[in-house]
Amino acid sequence: MARSEAIAGYQSAAPELIERYEALSAEEVLEPVLPFFPSRAGRVLDVGAGTGRNAAWFAGQGHRVVACEPVEAFRKYGSARYSDHTIQWVDDALPGLDAITAAGFNFNLVLLSAVWQHVAPGDRPPAMACLGSVLRAGGSLVMSVRHGPGAAGRPVFESDDEETVSMARANGLAVVSLTQTESIQAQNKAAGVTWSWMVFNA
Repeated sequence: MARSEAIAGYQSAAPELIERYEALSAEEVLEPVLPFFPSRAGRVLDVGAGTGRNAAWFAGQGHRVVACEPVEAFRKYGSARYSDHTIQWVDDALPGLDAITAAGFNFNLVLLSAVWQHVAPGDRPPAMACLGSVLRAGGSLVMSVRHGPGAAGRPVFESDDEETVSMARANGLAVVSLTQTESIQAQNKAAGVTWSWMVFNA
């Protein structure tokens, strides 16, 4: 229910959110973890790809990118806005990534930016297991974990960093980096939102 509510909330707020997302560059958003991205071209999964801003940046680096996004308005915008980039768009979501797993995809890098807060606590263990299962040996999972209030209509669930790390370790993922940052979106920063950026290796 919470997942459906969040998707509907993003869909209804899409025009405003698209403008906000596209006002920031991928480099600005991903700055805390830029050193941990693979230097060689590989397969990248962007879970909760939004407008495709980050997916397009990875595609521009030569990666083969799958953009997983359950919000129709974002998929339509991203596929049109970044039509000159090689991005495969998929309507899919955690905890199961059913379409991704059914296709047998695996990746050198999985990015989960501003998504984990929408995964209900009871769904997080299977979601983490799913993320680990689509990583190739030696691949990396990079995720941002939100701390602080969410927007009306898009329910969020607070996360404990130690619990998230323990969940990852239970699925064979080793912690490489854990960094806390302020939000770079003005509205979120004013609301006291902070982020934990986590990097794990398979």
